Amino acid sequence: MRGVGGGLLAWLLAVVPAFAVPARDLAASLAALGPRSAQAVRARAVALLLDDLRRAGLEQVRADRRNGLVNVEGVLPGEIAEEIVLSAHYDSVPQSPGADDDASGCGVALAAAAELRRTPLRHTVRVVLFDGEEIGLRGSRSWLEERGAAAGRRILADLNLEMVGWNGSAGPVIHSFPVRTATGRALAPGWLVHAILKSGEAVEWPYAVADNRFPLLAQLVIRSADLYYGSDSESFLKWGIPSLTLSDSSLLVLDPAYHRPTDVPARLDARRLDRWTQAVAATVRRLDVLAGRPLPEDQYLAVFGRVWLRRDLMWIGFLLWAVLVFRGRPGRWRGGSAAEHGRQMRAYLPGFLFRLLLLLAVFLAPVFSVLLLPAAVLALVPPRPVWARILWIVAGLLPLLSFLLAFLVAVAAWIVRLRSGFQGGPAAAVLIPAALVAYGFTIAGGAVPERSLTADHAPGKVEL
Repeated sequence: MRGVGGGLLAWLLAVVPAFAVPARDLAASLAALGPRSAQAVRARAVALLLDDLRRAGLEQVRADRRNGLVNVEGVLPGEIAEEIVLSAHYDSVPQSPGADDDASGCGVALAAAAELRRTPLRHTVRVVLFDGEEIGLRGSRSWLEERGAAAGRRILADLNLEMVGWNGSAGPVIHSFPVRTATGRALAPGWLVHAILKSGEAVEWPYAVADNRFPLLAQLVIRSADLYYGSDSESFLKWGIPSLTLSDSSLLVLDPAYHRPTDVPARLDARRLDRWTQAVAATVRRLDVLAGRPLPEDQYLAVFGRVWLRRDLMWIGFLLWAVLVFRGRPGRWRGGSAAEHGRQMRAYLPGFLFRLLLLLAVFLAPVFSVLLLPAAVLALVPPRPVWARILWIVAGLLPLLSFLLAFLVAVAAWIVRLRSGFQGGPAAAVLIPAALVAYGFTIAGGAVPERSLTADHAPGKVEL
């Protein structure tokens, strides 16, 4: 009987999570300590989190003390040594109890780890709760420096949790801000964003990328500016490790209690935090089936619930360009007078330049070329009335104007800080505006498709 009872107990421990405390309760107990900037309060937070990690069933639980900081971590062992990291930070600014920023992320990371114990995993899952995020990501940087280059080879990806579960959020958001590395700028690869989007669909937790209301514009703003967001995922990216931040705050809509005394546990939505727990666990399970990192691709846009890679954007732009070329072919100009030839050339030239610049933008700046696609579609059906031409021109320019407005709003907002000017590259900076100028002249002339002369008609007579 003892053997049967022992086997039953082992089975129960394998299928029932050892830790049934909801994420909100975990976050509330941490936030109840008050602002976690002073060393004494952080010491109490460390003791609390170490106990929570053990109760969650994690192994190798320890406090990593280095450079005056204390990071807390534990491991959920898998079949292989390669790891998937769940990270958050437990420190807060001096004036705030930090329930949302970021006790909520710590609670979800712990609850998700307990949830993951229900099924065997191939990868090892490591939960790391960082100190020093609020003073320049010092905890995550120190943790990665201690592990050296081996961390980049051993960690498949990092999912960083930041400000999740607050009441009033418009929905879950995926953040990936480009960071400067020794070889240029880096951001989360498309395959990681794809995995999160698909796992969100599986548990009916639809993510937006960058911003809930204007995801496309927000992604272009992030790619065009050297913005400092200040999340631990940036430390992983600088180390060459795929990483992004999952949050309930978007690029343009931040938690109103951010860094304020009002960031208290009462604002956290228990049901929402439970949904976050399920979604994070689902993402880890989806990543767990990967044999390794897929080929990296950071030239992409996430729109309509899927990731459009560089090749997808290029094909869309190229096919639209091909239709424009066919639609705007000049025909034969024989039989006309020199004055008629000149008129035809003046009418044809703006459309030709627009198509040329569109093609160059599609291949040299595929991500930003999406700003030209509405103009290209409108150029296929040019109107004749003057008022309609004005409307077409405004509609074609609207994407670029909206992008510029979003750029200025993001720079002016205190959620991000501009460290330098436009970072979209010279191709985007030159080709996009130039193409839209050519588009404006094309529509203003009412010359798309261009009229053509043939040898079968008398000089000066125009056929459509």
